[in-house]
Amino acid sequence: PEFHETVEAGDILVGGKNFGCGSSREHAPLAIKGCGVSAVIAKSFAAIFFRNAINIGLPFLELEDISQIKQGDELEIDLSGGLIKNITQNKVYQTQVFPGFLQEIVESKGLINWVKHRNIKKQTR
Repeated sequence: PEFHETVEAGDILVGGKNFGCGSSREHAPLAIKGCGVSAVIAKSFAAIFFRNAINIGLPFLELEDISQIKQGDELEIDLSGGLIKNITQNKVYQTQVFPGFLQEIVESKGLINWVKHRNIKKQTR
């Protein structure tokens, strides 16, 4: 319950295996995003969290050896390149790059915005 009190805008949340398992609703990623978390990095994600995070535009990356990242490390992510930069440790980790259309949805801040943007583009042709 105190998580929201410790998060600062722009923080990156680091989790473990099957992150987000347990809820089939969008509320889990919405709460994380609403607290100010800018992205989530985890060893793996529950399928429903994966889909819901994309739908609401919450950036996330999977990193197999998540133990390399320590609490308090300053991180930067490059979603389109699948890169995690650990500024504190001066390391760069390569992750799997998601397909372009999924990146577009996240960069549009969610599925609804992505659809609206595509419809506007179609109407202006």
